[in-house]
Amino acid sequence: GWLTDATYFLLNRFMVDSVSFLLIVLLAIVWHWMISSDFQAKVAAQSTWLQFIEALLLIEVLGYFYHRWSHSSPLLWKFHSVHHSSSQMDWLAAARGHPFDQIFARVFFFVPFYVIGFNEKTLGGFVFILALNGIYLHSNVRFRFKILRWLIVTPEHHHWHHSNDIEARNKNFAALFPFMDLIFGTLYLPKNKTPQTYGVSENVPKGFLGQLKYPFKKA
Repeated sequence: GWLTDATYFLLNRFMVDSVSFLLIVLLAIVWHWMISSDFQAKVAAQSTWLQFIEALLLIEVLGYFYHRWSHSSPLLWKFHSVHHSSSQMDWLAAARGHPFDQIFARVFFFVPFYVIGFNEKTLGGFVFILALNGIYLHSNVRFRFKILRWLIVTPEHHHWHHSNDIEARNKNFAALFPFMDLIFGTLYLPKNKTPQTYGVSENVPKGFLGQLKYPFKKA
């Protein structure tokens, strides 16, 4: 599947950025009444590090629930299942994702971040770190972190999320901190065991164009 993933890697960013920009501009107009300039000024006046920590916690909470929703909603899953269709895991699998799946996620995160008013440095650094984190979590590395695996999300944690093993389905939705999965009962990190299968049970097409069309086909 490397050719399909490489196509996503080269083309997806342009499609996602273009449509996201248009939707975010529309949302900014629609949700303008929610904005308090005084509140945004107070947030922006905080140190960049404090804003970064706040943004990190906010994106983790929002990300956990949106990610879980994308697995439980039949509509969202049609799009999100494309990302899960990889039968092998490596760093390039992070690029595989239906453009609408990524656009939905961006729009979901945009409103609270826009309303709160984090400064550009915080958001810029944050986007960069999340991009690296996605590549890292999908990487096919063998090593494990004995203690760290319970404090931050590791490739081992995320590989179980992509596993098609029965016991691992709908587990490990967190992207940064496993405590979210622990709190809400979705943590799965068995000892001395690795996933036997990856992918989904649905018949998702192998190629790029087929995967773009897949969510729009009738079940």
